[in-house]
Amino acid sequence: MRTKSYALGLALALSLPWLAHAEDPAPGPANTTIDLKYWVEFAKQGNPAAQYGLGYRYANGQGVEQDDAQAVDWYRKSAEQGNAQAQYALAYMYASGRGVDTDLKQANDWYLRAAQNGNADAQYAIGYSYASGRGMAVDNENAVTWYQKSAAQGQAQAQYALGYMYANGLGVHQDEAIALGWYRKAADQGRPDAQYAIGYMYDNGQGAEENQEQAVAWYKKAGSQGVAQGLYAVGYAYANGKGVTRNDVEAYSWYMKAAIKGRADAQYAVGYSLANGIGVARDYRQALQWYRKAADQGRPDAQYAIGYLYANGQGVKTDDDSAVRWYRKAAEQGDAQGQYALAYMYAGGRGVGRDYGKAFDWYQKAASQGHADAQYALGYMYENGQGTTADKWTAASWYRKAADQNNSQGEYALAYLYYQGAGVPKDYGQTAALFRKAADKGDARAEYGLGYLYYNGYGVPKDSKTAADWFNKAAAKGLPEAQHGLSYMEANGDGPIRDLGPLGQGAADKKGSGVSTGWLLFHLLMVLVP
Repeated sequence: MRTKSYALGLALALSLPWLAHAEDPAPGPANTTIDLKYWVEFAKQGNPAAQYGLGYRYANGQGVEQDDAQAVDWYRKSAEQGNAQAQYALAYMYASGRGVDTDLKQANDWYLRAAQNGNADAQYAIGYSYASGRGMAVDNENAVTWYQKSAAQGQAQAQYALGYMYANGLGVHQDEAIALGWYRKAADQGRPDAQYAIGYMYDNGQGAEENQEQAVAWYKKAGSQGVAQGLYAVGYAYANGKGVTRNDVEAYSWYMKAAIKGRADAQYAVGYSLANGIGVARDYRQALQWYRKAADQGRPDAQYAIGYLYANGQGVKTDDDSAVRWYRKAAEQGDAQGQYALAYMYAGGRGVGRDYGKAFDWYQKAASQGHADAQYALGYMYENGQGTTADKWTAASWYRKAADQNNSQGEYALAYLYYQGAGVPKDYGQTAALFRKAADKGDARAEYGLGYLYYNGYGVPKDSKTAADWFNKAAAKGLPEAQHGLSYMEANGDGPIRDLGPLGQGAADKKGSGVSTGWLLFHLLMVLVP
């Protein structure tokens, strides 16, 4: 798998969750030191505190058989007398469908009454309903108003939520410094979502100067409380040397902790580490298992990775049908790598009937997302009229897009068009410049082509020694044309090399087919390996 596509974390962005722990807090406990018979007696006499206490006992099975319907009855008696704690508890029962049918309107009505009576949990809850549109229209300004009231009473969820609103400019003017302040108040009360948020803000220089060491420290605080996102973030830091010394073994360890908790990007990261032997011994079978866990959660990169293992027989028997099935899952989610791989299978007739039209369509989807290999492949199909009308001008434009991303195949192919004057004006200078870029990446065909230009003085000064150097580099990689060129130079001294063509077209083919092994390789090596 190509590192640029699978560098851990580079495509797996860390982000702030939307109120990750937004559930309403459970109603607070009642005084259970008083004997139950007195609670019952006082409750029947109409004492609202006792009525709430009895409701709480029924809701939690404390001294009585657990009975949500009885809990609701007693909560209601107390709530109707204006007890804010009971009003909140009754709202909670309506919101969660305990002892009554779920009714968000009733829940919000009671949350609002309790909030107006100063209950901090209710103030947070009604704020959340406004912010999320729970049982009512979204109203961020009202949400902020209630969050502020609750946060001022020290309610940690409201402090986190208020930080989120300021960080994102929801209902208030965006102010990351104020957001960081509220996150810190919640974090100081031990809220792991706030601890993660502070790490994220230090990580990205939001509300404070970027400080990777601080970011990792806060991520670890959140991770120590079992927050999978924090565990993953620490793994990402170790994998990329952000705020800590890069350590692949540590990265794998943290990724595994997050993966065990079900975090899909961590499951993918564990799979990738196992498949590539990063921080752990290579194990394709284990990699496949972790990829599948991530894929089952809908991650297209994991779906592509499973396809790749099947296509290449890594950890499983080679199975092109299965590879196509997994590539298609990724491709249909818009994953460029999956689209490219599926196109390749159609172009080669692997796992599906060869169909250049479908290959063209999938290459085009991937290429439009900036996938350089797909841009090269699409250029090739335009150049050769596969799945579309031959059009060398359009071929050149796609080769150029790939070349602009330093794709050696695109550089090589565009150079050859300049050499031919096909789709672009003939220009040996451009040919030489593009061959050099590809040759510097170790492309044997480009090394040969550059040697050919130097030997003949096309676009560069004629220089037999430099030509021989480039031929030798290509010949060492086993390219027949380069080996032939060296033999010809040795046999003919300074005489010009016959027009082999820098890509091996022409006399290099002993059978006179007009296409040498090197040229065939150029057309056939549209590598699946990303």
